[in-house]
Amino acid sequence: MGQGAAVALLPQRRLLELLGFGAAAALLVARLDIATLAAGLGLFLWGMTHLEEAIKRLSGGTLDRWLHTATRRPSRAIAVGALTTALVQSSSLVTLLAMSFVGAGLVALPAGTALLFGANLGTTTGAWLIAGLGLKASLAQYAMPLLALGLFGSRLLKGPRAGLVGLLLGVGLLLLGIDFMKLGFETWQDGLSLDGLAGERLWHWPLLVLFGVTATVIMQSSHATLLITLTALASGQLPYLPALAIAIGANIGTTVTAVIGAFGASTAGRRLAGAHVIFNLVTAAVALALLLPMAGLVDRIAQLIGLAPDAWPLKLALFHTLFNGLGIALMLPFIPRLSARLERLFPEPARLSPSQARYLDATALQHADTALAAIEQECRRLERRTYHLLASALLVPSGEVIGHPPSRAVIAAPIDPEAWPPVNTRYHERIKPLMAEILDFYSRIDMPLTDAQEARLEALYARTLRLVEAVRFGEVLQRSLLRHAAAGSPLREAHDDLRLAVAEGLNRLANEPTAADIGTPLEEVRRHWQHELAERLRHQRLDPWLASSLMNDLHQASRLTAALASPPAVAA
Repeated sequence: MGQGAAVALLPQRRLLELLGFGAAAALLVARLDIATLAAGLGLFLWGMTHLEEAIKRLSGGTLDRWLHTATRRPSRAIAVGALTTALVQSSSLVTLLAMSFVGAGLVALPAGTALLFGANLGTTTGAWLIAGLGLKASLAQYAMPLLALGLFGSRLLKGPRAGLVGLLLGVGLLLLGIDFMKLGFETWQDGLSLDGLAGERLWHWPLLVLFGVTATVIMQSSHATLLITLTALASGQLPYLPALAIAIGANIGTTVTAVIGAFGASTAGRRLAGAHVIFNLVTAAVALALLLPMAGLVDRIAQLIGLAPDAWPLKLALFHTLFNGLGIALMLPFIPRLSARLERLFPEPARLSPSQARYLDATALQHADTALAAIEQECRRLERRTYHLLASALLVPSGEVIGHPPSRAVIAAPIDPEAWPPVNTRYHERIKPLMAEILDFYSRIDMPLTDAQEARLEALYARTLRLVEAVRFGEVLQRSLLRHAAAGSPLREAHDDLRLAVAEGLNRLANEPTAADIGTPLEEVRRHWQHELAERLRHQRLDPWLASSLMNDLHQASRLTAALASPPAVAA
C-alpha cells in the first residue's frame, strides 16, 4: 500500500518540478535583470568547480604533501592553511583534505583543527580579490581570451595538461560571472533598493546572519554569497552594516561542507568537523556581539591604510579578515582542550572488528592523494592480516613468525590438528570483508589522476589480488600439512623444513615490506628435497605417492612466496 502511494505521488512530484521550472523560466524571460544576476551567479559557481578540479589535477599530490608536512606546530598549520586556501581559493577543498588526513591517522586532531582555522582566514582573501579588482574594472575583456584558450585547449590537451585548461576555464568563468553580477545589479538600480535593511533593531542582525547562512548553504560557496553581497554593496543596493552581518552568516555557512563530509567520515573526521563548527559559531557570535565596535575599528584601520571613507566593499573585506583573525586569536590557546572535549564527545567504537576498514572514509575520495593514502593504509592492514593467516596455514603461532624470527624448536613442536581452524574459514571472517571494502573504495576513485598516481593505484589493486592468491595457496598447503602432521609421518621432516623456510620469508617481509628475496630459504629447501627424494625413491625408502605429494607441497609453497614477493606497492 505504501509503495503504491509512493508510485502514485511520483508523477505529481514531477509535475510540480516541471511547473516550478516553467515558472522560473518565465520569470527569467520576463525580467532580464534577474536573468543576468542568475547567469552571473551560475557562471561564478561553474568557474569555482572548474578551478577546484584543475587545482586537484595540477597539484599531483604536492598540495597534500605540503599540508601534511605543515601540521607539526599549530601556528605553522594555521599559516599554511591560510596560505593554501588563499592560493586555491577553496576552503572546502582544504577542509576535506584536513578531514581525510585526520581520518586516515596521518595528522593529529589538534593539528587538523589548526589547519582549519587557517583555512577560515585564507578564505577571506576571496573578498579582497572581488572587492579590490573585480568591482573596479570590466572583467569581460580579460575573461573572453581565457575562455577561448580554455575551450580550444580542451579539444587539444589531454591527461595532466588538461588541468591547465581547467584553470583557464575556471578563471575565465569567475571573471565573467562577476561582470554579469555587476551588470545585473546595475539594471536594478532604479527598480530595487535594500536601504530598508538598516539593521536598526536588535532582531534585524540575527535575520541578516541567517540570510548569509542560508545563501551559503544553498550555493555551497561562501565566495558566491560574498560576491552577491559585495556587488549589491558596491551598487548601492545594500547598506554597509547589514552587509557585515551577511558576511558573518556566510562564515557560518561554510561549516556545511564539513558537516556533510562528517556523515561518511570516521570518528576522527567527525571530531574535526565538530571543531570547525564550534570555531565558526564562536567566531560569528563574537563578531555579531561586537559588530558596531568592530565596524568602528575597521573605519580607523581603513583610514590608516589610506582607504576612502566610502570604499565599502574593501571595508567589508577588511572586516571579514579582522573577525576571522580575532576568532583564531581567541580559540588558539584552547585547541588542546577543544580536541580533548571532542574526543570525549565522539569516542572511538568500543571494539572495531579486525575485518572492518578504518581509513576508507568518503571524505578521502575528494582528492586523489588522500584517496591513495587511505587505500594504502588499508592495504598495509590487509597485508598484516594476510601474514598472520599464512602463519596459521603453516601451523605456527603468528607471534612466532611475525614478532621475531621463527626457530626450529617451534617448528618441531607437536601439532594438534584440532587447534588450527581451516584457512578458508578465517579468510572469510578476517580477510574477505576487508578486501571487499578496499575494492569498493577502489571502484569509487573517479577523480583525475596523474600517471604516477594511476600507477600507484594499479599496483595497489594488483597487490591486493596477489595477497588473496597467496592465501589460496596457503589453504591448499595447510590441508596437506595437517594430513602429515604426526611426528612419525614420512613427510614430517620435509614439511618442517618447508614450514621454517616459508616462515622465515614471512618474517622478513613483515619487517621489510620491500624485501625481494623472501623465497631464497624455500628455494634451498626445494633443491635439497628434490635430491633427497630421488635418493629415497631409488632406495625404496619413500612411497612414490607420498613423494608426489611432497613435490606438490613444495610447488604450492613456491607459488605462495612468489605471490608475496610481488611489489608491495605502498611507496609514497
